[in-house]
Amino acid sequence: MNSYYELVKFEYRKILRKRSTIITLLLTVFLTAFSCVGPLMGNYYIKGEVLESNYDAMKKDREYIRGLSGREINSDILSETIEAYSHIIPTDGKYTDTDEYQQYARPYSEIYYMIRKAYNINDLEEMSSLTKENLNDFYTTRQSMVEKNIEDTTMSSTEKANSVNMSREVKTPFIYSYSGGYTRFFSQMYITAILICFICSVCIAPLFAGEYTDRMDSLILSSKYGKNKIIYTKLFTGISFSILLSIVLAVVSYIMVMTFYGCESGNSPIQFLLPLSIRPFTMRQVAMMYFVIILFGNILSTSLTMMLSAKLKSPFIVIVIMTVITIFPMFVNISEDVLWIYHLSNLIPVNMFYLDNITGIFSVDLFGLILQPYELILVFAIVISVILLPFTYQNFKNHNCI
Repeated sequence: MNSYYELVKFEYRKILRKRSTIITLLLTVFLTAFSCVGPLMGNYYIKGEVLESNYDAMKKDREYIRGLSGREINSDILSETIEAYSHIIPTDGKYTDTDEYQQYARPYSEIYYMIRKAYNINDLEEMSSLTKENLNDFYTTRQSMVEKNIEDTTMSSTEKANSVNMSREVKTPFIYSYSGGYTRFFSQMYITAILICFICSVCIAPLFAGEYTDRMDSLILSSKYGKNKIIYTKLFTGISFSILLSIVLAVVSYIMVMTFYGCESGNSPIQFLLPLSIRPFTMRQVAMMYFVIILFGNILSTSLTMMLSAKLKSPFIVIVIMTVITIFPMFVNISEDVLWIYHLSNLIPVNMFYLDNITGIFSVDLFGLILQPYELILVFAIVISVILLPFTYQNFKNHNCI
């Protein structure tokens, strides 16, 4: 066992021996931390003049929301929101640039967003037409809108019924609270996931292919443990490196975001961010699920990188292929009209990182078994990773060293 640990340490030293690798990893941590606070830099302008810095704007909005925290989302606070927005004079420009918005309506901006989504309204004039009776039916109206969205999809009747049943498990009424920290964390984690995916590809590509280019493959395979223990060590090193990097960058993202934006409202419903979400999850639950999906998505990406590394014998070609696999899908928009293609596209590692895979309205009927997209993604990532590892083992063990 000690010899195995020594082999693992040796493989890690080979990954980290290059100064460029250390610099890249440190730069990745810095970029992750910087991107967390990047939106707070700069200023907000109205008519060419600075109104406030982005950081001051975040603090002001946070205090506004905290001032309303603990209140039930009911007709009283909804009426206050409509009253506040009624002060805004119609304008050709952005209404958020008006003094009336800043003075009266801004504290209620998140509640206004929930009203717009629940009642499917697009402007202030439509909102002003809502009656007290309409507002008393907020949760009924919201549920009707959720079920309409489900019905408008191309899901099968079984899938639709499952999504509707799940949507009815959402606990109401909502108790308002500040959730800016988690909202920013969800945005940040997509960036973090892409960084993890790319850096793992760069660092893991030479794991097997580097032995070919250094002409060490024949020496390794002719050694006592060359055709078993050393290969197992390399596989373990690749997977564990991906896991460790995922944990480190996720922790950096979480600490940075929560430090600057605020860490309360972990128990608040995800509907504060996505009012029409069907998931009966809290912000903290979604954050944990999001991390798990990103973790296994990157394990899948790493497994594919190692297989290509053992097969192609060139770290550079592996990096190019994995870069294309990571970047290209982000520029391809797959329609939800043909659901089987849409669900298949979300099994590409980079597409696994979309929050909508956890919070969206879809259910998946897989040969009579109803799964949620995040469940399908997790099962797929585990199964394909397990399948790829033996292929990687065989490709390196049985290749021609000549």
